Amino acid sequence: MRHPFQPPSDSPEAPQPPGVRRVAVRMTVAEPRLTYVLLGVIVLIFFYFFSLPAREQVLFLNDWAKINEAIRDGEYYRLFTSMFLHLNLTHIIFNGYALFVLGRDVEALFGTPRFAIVYLLGGLSGSLASFIFTDAPSVGASGAIFAIFGAEMVYFHQHRELHGTAGRQHLTHLVVLMLINLGLGFFASTGATSFRIDNAGHIGGLVGGVVLAWFIGPAYRLQRDPTAESGFSVVDKNPVERWALASVAYAAGLAALMAYAVTV
Repeated sequence: MRHPFQPPSDSPEAPQPPGVRRVAVRMTVAEPRLTYVLLGVIVLIFFYFFSLPAREQVLFLNDWAKINEAIRDGEYYRLFTSMFLHLNLTHIIFNGYALFVLGRDVEALFGTPRFAIVYLLGGLSGSLASFIFTDAPSVGASGAIFAIFGAEMVYFHQHRELHGTAGRQHLTHLVVLMLINLGLGFFASTGATSFRIDNAGHIGGLVGGVVLAWFIGPAYRLQRDPTAESGFSVVDKNPVERWALASVAYAAGLAALMAYAVTV
C-alpha cells in the first residue's frame, strides 16, 4: 500500500545533483481500523446522549464528564470517560471529522498499537492538564485529537528526508493548521464568542502526543533490498521493546502526576 504523501514513480522529478538518484519506494502501512472503531464509539455515545430527555442528559454528564470535585473524591475514571462525550452536533462533527482525517494518517504510519497508545495516553494527558489548569467541567475527544495532531507533526519532522518535498509541505500545513486551531481556542476564551474551549486540554493533549511520538513513533529508514523493484525497502528501526518500555514509562509518569495533582 503506497503512503499518500509518497509521489508516484511516474511523477515529474526535480533535477538531481550528479551521482544522486531518486527512487520511489513502497511503504507498508496499517489499515486504520481502530480509527473507524473510535469514530463509531463516540458517534454511538453521542446519539445515545442526544436521545435522552434534557434532565437525563444533565445526569449523564454529571456521571461521566471531567468534574474536578468528583475526581478529587476518587472518581479518576472521569479523565478517561470524558474523552468520549460531546455536548452538541457541532462538537461531534468537528471532532469526528478531525479524528477521521488525522487518525487514518497516524494509524497508517504508526501502526494500530502505537496509534492506540498515542490516542489514549495523549487524551489522558489532555484530561489531566484540564484537571490541573481548568476548574470548569469539560468533555470531548479534543485532547486525544490534538495528541495525534502532534504525533503526525513529529513524524513528518523526523522523516522529512524520507518523504521529500511532499512531506515537508505537509508538515508546514500541519503547523499552520495547529496554530489556527490554538488561536481560535484562545480567541473563544476571551469572551468574544459564546463558546468556551478547553485550551488546557488541547495543549496537554498536544504535548502528550509530541512526547509520545518522539519516543515511541516509527523510525523508518531506507535499506538495500535486492528483492524490491527499486532495490530498497523501508524498515522501522524503533524496535517494539524500546517503544513499549517508553510507553510504560510515560503511563507511569502520568499516573504519578495524577496522584500528586489530586492531593494539592
